[in-house]
Amino acid sequence: MTRAIKIVIITPVTMDLTFYKPQIDRLCRAGVEVTEISLIVGPASIESRVDEAMAVPGMLAAALQAEKAGAHALVISCMSDPGLSALREAVAIPVVGVAQVSMATAATLAHSFGIVTVLSRIAPILQANAAHCGYERQYVGCRAVEIPVLDVHRRAREVQDGLNRLALELVEQEGAGAVILGCGALLGCAGEIRGFLAERGMAVPVVDPLPTTVAFAVTLVEQGLSHSSVSYPPCQIKSYQGYELGEDQMGSRRF
Repeated sequence: MTRAIKIVIITPVTMDLTFYKPQIDRLCRAGVEVTEISLIVGPASIESRVDEAMAVPGMLAAALQAEKAGAHALVISCMSDPGLSALREAVAIPVVGVAQVSMATAATLAHSFGIVTVLSRIAPILQANAAHCGYERQYVGCRAVEIPVLDVHRRAREVQDGLNRLALELVEQEGAGAVILGCGALLGCAGEIRGFLAERGMAVPVVDPLPTTVAFAVTLVEQGLSHSSVSYPPCQIKSYQGYELGEDQMGSRRF
């Protein structure tokens, strides 16, 4: 019997993610197991560069534990791709970030793309990430619903209506040929946006980063591909004062 491909999603926050489990379960298919883990140590949500920095130690511990437990690939579920390069140095299995993969997908399907997200304060992070990934010319900007990550689930209808309107603005006012959901908390919102635009005569790709990236991670495993050891030289994990990367207190919780 062929072993199932095990994909572990690292969501680099400490918030309770139980309400996302049904959507994560839908990413599983025959021969593919997908599980999501969050951090024991780290920020409640990621809405700044400070939050990103505070997430990385817990992410490293979670990545090392997941690799040891038999994961075949890791997916970082945050649109700033925090810790991506560090995790690639720490583990041998493929590590992919939702921002890098979703931008590549949007740039493949359209000449330009925009992002709808939660807060305008993260716009500089998204712009810098687009430039870092090589898509500065294709990126036309972002629009935000101005609802904090921790309130997204509670205000779901308000969030969805805002995303629909803002995606339309990106297409009509900024010339976006594709739209990306710019926060992991927006998982599952792409379909309605796509329908909203289609009703107005716009057949525009709307990329939901997490399922897109999970599918890409599965492809990497199937093809026997991982990140380059030339670009990401393996790091010898040493003793870090105050950071016990291999211990449970710095690790992750599974949902």
